Amino acid sequence: MKFLIIVFFSFFISLFAYTQDSLVIISKIINPDIPCRKDSTNKKITLQYKQNNSYIDINTFKSNKCINYYIIPKVNGEYKFIVTTKSYETELSTFEITEKTSDSLEINEIFLFNKAPIYSKEKEIHEVTITGERKSLVKFEANKTIYMVKDNDLLSGGSIEDAVKKLPGVIKGFGGELTVNGKSMAIYIDNSPSGLTGSDLENLLQSIPASSIEKIEIINNPGASYDANTGGGIINIITNGNALRGINGAATLNYRFNRNNKISPSININSRLNNISVQLNSGFNYREWNKTNNYEREFTYFFPHIFFYQKGKDEGYNRYYYFRPSANIKLGNKSNLLINYNYSYTYNDLFNTTNSESLNSIKSIDLSSTNKSTNKNSNHEIITQYKTQLDSLGTKFDVTTYFSHYDKISSNKNAQNNSGINSYSINKIDLNYNNFYAKSNFEIPIKKIDLSVNLGGKYSITHSSSSGKYNLMNKSSSIFEYPEYISNLTFDYDDYQYAFYTEVNKNFKKLNITAGLRYENLKYKSHIKEYVREINNRLDKMYPSISFLYKITPILNFTTSYRKSISLPPYTNLDPNINGYYDEFNTTTGNPYLKPDFYNNYEITFSAFNYLRLGFQYTYSNQVNLLSFETKDNSLKVNQTTQTFNGLKNYNISLGIPIPFDLIRKGKKFFKEPLNVDKMSFLYFFNMYNYFKLDDYPYINKVKPIWIFSFYTQIFLPMDLKFSGFYLFSTNKGNYKIYTANRPFNYSNFELSKSFYNKTFKASFGVENLFNNSKIAAGIISHNLNTNSYQKDDNQIFYLKLSYNFGKLKNLKKENTIIDNDKQKNSFNIPYK
Repeated sequence: MKFLIIVFFSFFISLFAYTQDSLVIISKIINPDIPCRKDSTNKKITLQYKQNNSYIDINTFKSNKCINYYIIPKVNGEYKFIVTTKSYETELSTFEITEKTSDSLEINEIFLFNKAPIYSKEKEIHEVTITGERKSLVKFEANKTIYMVKDNDLLSGGSIEDAVKKLPGVIKGFGGELTVNGKSMAIYIDNSPSGLTGSDLENLLQSIPASSIEKIEIINNPGASYDANTGGGIINIITNGNALRGINGAATLNYRFNRNNKISPSININSRLNNISVQLNSGFNYREWNKTNNYEREFTYFFPHIFFYQKGKDEGYNRYYYFRPSANIKLGNKSNLLINYNYSYTYNDLFNTTNSESLNSIKSIDLSSTNKSTNKNSNHEIITQYKTQLDSLGTKFDVTTYFSHYDKISSNKNAQNNSGINSYSINKIDLNYNNFYAKSNFEIPIKKIDLSVNLGGKYSITHSSSSGKYNLMNKSSSIFEYPEYISNLTFDYDDYQYAFYTEVNKNFKKLNITAGLRYENLKYKSHIKEYVREINNRLDKMYPSISFLYKITPILNFTTSYRKSISLPPYTNLDPNINGYYDEFNTTTGNPYLKPDFYNNYEITFSAFNYLRLGFQYTYSNQVNLLSFETKDNSLKVNQTTQTFNGLKNYNISLGIPIPFDLIRKGKKFFKEPLNVDKMSFLYFFNMYNYFKLDDYPYINKVKPIWIFSFYTQIFLPMDLKFSGFYLFSTNKGNYKIYTANRPFNYSNFELSKSFYNKTFKASFGVENLFNNSKIAAGIISHNLNTNSYQKDDNQIFYLKLSYNFGKLKNLKKENTIIDNDKQKNSFNIPYK
């Protein structure tokens, strides 16, 4: 470790000295008729600088390559990059260098077209302004980290959940939730809350292919413009947003298999006509899966203790369809309207067989049970956003409206035999969930003092209802064929909220500060009709946030942030209607008395090149809702539910170290070449330390931390092959909140990919869980009950992914998906020759 630290500090110092007074421009000039690696067309590149109202030539380059690097002094201003050849049209691109432009700048791809009439050239590229975009796979900001998924073989091979689970610090916890550095995260899609929780959210993330998304943002401490109801932070999934002339897009087929089949065809279509850009993402996912669930329970109320063993196998079939059209309508030079409609439909079948037996029980238990459940759900979302620039100073205003309707019908049939006695149970649950909100935002820049102010507000309404019908432990199997329900349970939930916020961003040369304050007033109530019981609550609170980004050097950053937030109980955790497996000794219910979690999140991070990172996070919540098991004294019946605990503390330390292979192979020469981490072979090591302590949980005598290690690699091989790999594993016997890890858990993914026909066709072959040991074994201790659970998903999964890009490949204009660059101040202030 000491050797690695010395090597990397030497690497940073040398590279900083090399790049401090210059700027590396990276360009890709593509001839559609010739593969990039074989293109030897002679090109003349002229670089022009805008002085007064005209452009002057400042440098000329010659090249016969497709990808080119140019080193120039850093000078603020506007530029033209002009490409001229003998047999092709003259092409150009414009870009701007500002006070904050980074040391490495990749301009948009430039396409060459013959002068023949059949290749009539479109002039729209001249209207595109590039503000120092660099296509980095990772972008680090004060309160978030951005990971590009498109063109990233490591992330784009499977589903959205697969991609998210491969990000540094992301773990799917023992309760099934996605966490980042130990913190619970809210899931957003295209900057809006997903609106789904539990198994419904899991189905969504497992069904949509990762190739349909542009990037994933890990927002550790969201600012005041975000809802306070984000827990420890936000995982924001941004879908593809490309708009080109004509009709173009991509079709993909992802086939995953072991003893089960998983098939996911999808299509992305884009088009742009005059002032209207449209896009369609649509696809289908068919997924077969198996899971083993074993429970060992010790009932400590009895003497001697009674031991209960339950072995279960799940077999599931999931069918998921999605249809997501969107449009961007340009209403004028300074205004546009975005309209999105998202529709999805899910049909699930689950078959479960369980065998249970007891030891030391007064009455012998030998229980076999079969359970079949079916659920159908559909989700509709309509989102509109109007944006406009109000004046020449850059004041912007936008207003967003959102409406979603979700409905779900689920039914369960259970047959059990306990020591020769048969019983049968059925239930049916109808769920409806509706949410509407409207929000607005003013962005006011004050350029003279390099300050910007955001002001905004939001109003939202939510209404949910579920109706459950039951007939449990009936002695006749005829209820399967002729359903008859003898009990009902009706649950309603409503909330009303309005919020206001202000946020200020100020630059002080190397220091950037963002501070915000959000006020939220929330009223929510739940009602159980049959119990004539109503629960009312009101929250009227302020939520501050602040973040600092200090550029120690152009490549070394220091950030620190704080945010207060809340995590309201998900509707699925409140609903008392049974929504899972049950038999004579097992039930699953919601808890309408859950309280909200309040989080105080602190974070400090050092980073270099966006890849080398050392971070410390501390989170305190005075309350936290966790999945648990409960039982009454003198009873063997266990209810799986959610309970509120008090005083959760989480300490997290993370370290990420990149190891570029060229550093070993080239030695000193490595520092003399332009750095492009995204196109080099490397190994990335990420280590995370998690320590949880719960104040009012007396069942763990000595809390042990969990260490998690992960490795990422990218290797460029001969014949344009690319290998990417990911492996994660944990230590043993650590504590995660109230859960104890009884054995290490791990996950792996390895993939080999190759592009053909100038990157229009791509094939990938990979394997997940190569070592066939992706298991979770955890223990939970509660009153009168010690529970050890063991879960194992599918064995190794092999997959083949094929993708085809079709349509025109010129005049690419990204909408709402550009990542701003790292920028730094330039010491030059005059044009140069």
